[in-house]
Amino acid sequence: MDRVSDLVKRPPLSIPPGTSVRDAARVMYDNGVGSIIIVLEGKPVGVFTERDLLRLVAMGVSLEARVEEFMSRNVVAVKTSDSIIKAATLMSEKRIRHLPVVDEKGELVGVISIRDIVEYLSKLAAERLAEAEMREFTG
Repeated sequence: MDRVSDLVKRPPLSIPPGTSVRDAARVMYDNGVGSIIIVLEGKPVGVFTERDLLRLVAMGVSLEARVEEFMSRNVVAVKTSDSIIKAATLMSEKRIRHLPVVDEKGELVGVISIRDIVEYLSKLAAERLAEAEMREFTG
């Protein structure tokens, strides 16, 4: 079975807890991502997303506020050795679009998104369809 580590495509973007909301938004925008992981001593302690940013803007919160005041603290993460199905199930159950990926020590090694899961499932479906067609053709 394929593992979460197969979906990690690039080093994770992370910031320290004291970063301003403005700087967090800039990092997200500059890198074309919808979330950023807040890391302390290599371990994820929070997640800040586009949804969090929209909520803060709507509430009139200063963009100079520290991101740690508004990040989601209950970090749901998967290990590199976890199955992709486990990751997809967690995302569905928790209604989240991004999952930090940690190693055996709990240190951040990547982030996967719902888009990564959909691309994986599309590729898997295409492979299975091709296999079925080949069996039918060679019959």
